[in-house]
Amino acid sequence: MEKIIAYIENVTGAKNLSSKSWQEIVDTVVLPKMAGPHNKIQCRYKIHDMFMNFLAINAYDILCKDQTLAPILFEIGLQRLSCGAVLHDATPWPEPLPKKYWEYSSYWDEKHVMTEGCFNFILIGLEESLKFDMTRNHALKILFGLMERTDIRGNVEDYSLGEFKDKAAQLYRHAEKLVEDYASFEEIYPYYARPGQWEKHIFYLSQHKDKINWDDFFEKTQAVTKKNFISRRLQRNAIRKRIERAAMPVTRHSL
Repeated sequence: MEKIIAYIENVTGAKNLSSKSWQEIVDTVVLPKMAGPHNKIQCRYKIHDMFMNFLAINAYDILCKDQTLAPILFEIGLQRLSCGAVLHDATPWPEPLPKKYWEYSSYWDEKHVMTEGCFNFILIGLEESLKFDMTRNHALKILFGLMERTDIRGNVEDYSLGEFKDKAAQLYRHAEKLVEDYASFEEIYPYYARPGQWEKHIFYLSQHKDKINWDDFFEKTQAVTKKNFISRRLQRNAIRKRIERAAMPVTRHSL
């Protein structure tokens, strides 16, 4: 029996799934029993952790099983993260889920802070959702949202991490790695060049200094705070030199 089928049977109590198609297993067992629908019969208040852990542990197998169903399952997981676990820039929902699966969208759920299943999905399974056009932008927004509200030292700016506040530095490092592995400079720059954010990413900005429009950078980051024209020019030059020198051989996050 396939590992993923055995996993589903073990956590749901379903039997003889190996005789069914993957589509049937997803529609009759994985989603109704593990995620839980939100409809007139069942009023779920959030996606169950059983489903989020399923995505985390079996992400690669889900990707390999079916290239059409995989992004649907990942999008359902991403929508759970967007519903209170990670604050981030707006993204459409219940779309891009096909209407058939809207009852599994978190659009109608109550907001709920990060749970163990959410944490596990981010660290173990979310990377696979960066490999599909349907889920890539949503996943990136979640990762940018994590970095915007945490930092490498473990500071947290909001309540959404719940009991996982002490894991903020770990989440930050993971989000940063995935973003810089999968996203282009053009996708990253608008998020890194923000007030209160650019200093977190000074090493990356230094590596890409030749691509930076400095007038645009200082306008977006509001990094120059001096009032006097000469003082502003001096501060601007000092910040630019600091960024340009940041990629010299030093420990990345010591700046």
